[in-house]
Amino acid sequence: MKNYLSIILFTGIILITACGGEKIPLPQQPEDDGTSAVNDTVYLQLNPVWDNANGYDFIEPSDILVGREPLLYIADTGNDRILMLDLAGNILGASQSIENPVALTQDSKLNLLAVTNSNKIYRIDLVSKQHDIANIPVELVFEEIDNPDRRYTGISSILGALGGQVVIGYYVTASGDQKRDNQVLLFPEDFDVNVPDAISLEPEGLGIQSASDPSGITTLRDFNIDFIFCMVGQNSFKVQWITAGEFGFIPRLNPANGSFDLFEPGKFTSPEDVAVDEEGSIYVVDAQNDFLYKFSVSGEELQSFGGSGDGEKEFNQPKGVAVFNQTLYVADSGNNRIVRFKLSTDVSEN
Repeated sequence: MKNYLSIILFTGIILITACGGEKIPLPQQPEDDGTSAVNDTVYLQLNPVWDNANGYDFIEPSDILVGREPLLYIADTGNDRILMLDLAGNILGASQSIENPVALTQDSKLNLLAVTNSNKIYRIDLVSKQHDIANIPVELVFEEIDNPDRRYTGISSILGALGGQVVIGYYVTASGDQKRDNQVLLFPEDFDVNVPDAISLEPEGLGIQSASDPSGITTLRDFNIDFIFCMVGQNSFKVQWITAGEFGFIPRLNPANGSFDLFEPGKFTSPEDVAVDEEGSIYVVDAQNDFLYKFSVSGEELQSFGGSGDGEKEFNQPKGVAVFNQTLYVADSGNNRIVRFKLSTDVSEN
């Protein structure tokens, strides 16, 4: 594998946590370019559903990840394991025991990273044994010793460029009973830190530059350090797209600069995960509303659907979402299943 130079040069951009240093206020959002998707989407549910009736024994799966190979990885939370599947749904292996995995990411070296709703982060070095996941140790790479009650709820890898430098690391959403625990954290590739850095977002705040019980996060693939995260706390803007400006991290989408469906009051209740497709469309699953939402790159709502149940296009506490090659995957946790949808803009299909 190619060894990337691991450097975290977020000078003037990455800011130390409230418990470790001073934060600098975020600058104002620049003008939006008005770009939005033109076509809406038809969702064609694919069969079979990946559930117990069809040979899958998931218990409360909380996340699904499309890896770089590409393979599928499922945080099979209730079974304390991570499953590896091919795109056809064939199970290729299961990890060694990892208690309560809730969110996954894969980095540029094909390492699989997991958080477990605790103050710990785990890694599986898939390359070390040619993806024989069952025989690869689950390695604890970070534990926040001084804050045992903090919970890491989401994780996404970073491989970006800033000022001509390569930036490698991980964003992690964190929550907890203490106000300062609610953050989007930044870890270096080697996790060689005692206290992680934090993006300058107001903990437990109600505004666009705040974090209140963050629940999930995604990045925009390689060479882009933007991230989109969601939260289940009492924030008025539960899904936010954050980008890097000249003097700090700033919201790419801001309700102050226009009327966005993404920021409609009461739109979300408990958004657990977010994904982005190649066109920049945003997908959000809400575990309390039992709904999947789709928004354009400018925050306008496109075709969304859902409802409580276990039938077609129904959910029970969906907690994970991923999209790849015009296929949408949802970890329908309460129904112990993975459901798939083919995305099409041909409205003649049924």
